[in-house]
Amino acid sequence: MRFVAAHTTIPVPKVYHYGSAAENPTGMGPFIIMDYVDHARTLFEAMKDPIREAGKSEPLDPNISNDRLSFLYRQMANITAQLSTLEFPKIGSLVEDEDGSISVRGRPLIQNMNEMVNHAKVPTSLLPSGTYSTADDCYSALADMHFTQLVFQHNDAVDDEDDARDKYVARQLFRKLAAEGRLSKGLDHGGKHDDAGSDPGEASFRLFSEDLTPSNVLVDKGGRVVAVIDWGWAYMAPSQFAFDPPWWLLLEAPDRWDEGVRQWLEDYGPRLEVFLHVLEEEEEKLAAGGAGAEKTLAQRMRRRWGTKSWMINWVSRKSWSFDFFFWRYLDPAFFGPNEEADHKARLELLTPSQLEAMEPFVEQNMEEAKDRVLVDWQDEKAAEHLAKVLV
Repeated sequence: MRFVAAHTTIPVPKVYHYGSAAENPTGMGPFIIMDYVDHARTLFEAMKDPIREAGKSEPLDPNISNDRLSFLYRQMANITAQLSTLEFPKIGSLVEDEDGSISVRGRPLIQNMNEMVNHAKVPTSLLPSGTYSTADDCYSALADMHFTQLVFQHNDAVDDEDDARDKYVARQLFRKLAAEGRLSKGLDHGGKHDDAGSDPGEASFRLFSEDLTPSNVLVDKGGRVVAVIDWGWAYMAPSQFAFDPPWWLLLEAPDRWDEGVRQWLEDYGPRLEVFLHVLEEEEEKLAAGGAGAEKTLAQRMRRRWGTKSWMINWVSRKSWSFDFFFWRYLDPAFFGPNEEADHKARLELLTPSQLEAMEPFVEQNMEEAKDRVLVDWQDEKAAEHLAKVLV
């Protein structure tokens, strides 16, 4: 928060002190002491449907005027544009030293890690523990995390044997794409690389917050932003993360849309055009102040939306949404037509060792589904267990 406050005009509360649970004299866990910001409500509340019915797909007010929506989107566009200019040469979390200097020294705090520990009983020792010097290394770590979730979630991880094979093959193929550097390069409609993903030779990464959503933006009675809060899931990420169009334009994620992902894509497109229009204008203002770029953020977002390259990053961070998006969109984009959208047409892409490990994995998942027990793994045994599939 101090870094953002020092390098942008984004309004963030002043932080006075923070510490770990061990440093908290109340014994109530990690803490942060910061200014209270007077506000009327959140931006989410300013944008949502005031009379939304239960089960209705669109939480965004369907009657909101274009002028009002542009006004609210514009402020988020300005925030997003400013954050995309903050760069470091490594991927990871920002750490403040005793002298006040800030550097990337911690692992990137990705929400999926928390979900894996809470919902899949994944031992924390198996989570990524360091920083990354390349986007490809980061994508490989994220791909391995999808396997970690599948291996250690004992209950309701798979439906049947074929579902287990589908999920196994999807994860091996995603690891293959990461190892070959294809995830970082994105897609075009022919399945080729999208050069809008990152500039050739780019060695810097951008600040990205998974929780930068209207729910964490405070506004006054007129809807003007007075503070952006909850920066716990912010980290220096592959630049491609910052180049993706924001999912929150409809206030609901594609994997939570009542009418399905396809309808979400259809509903999202017109809202994205409104956002990109105001983003272009905000970037022009920043460029006039000396913060311009040869290729604008709006151009990158439009490109990545059109090519569906944004889906790569979405599934990279979402283990429980991974399989649907992979088989429906990414598999045919990277590997060609797959009429059944399942593992059968892709077995020839696996290595002999991966094929050999598949059936024991399937058998074990079927046995675990019968037992439906939770296992507390010892670190060494857990690592050995995971290594059987990370081949």
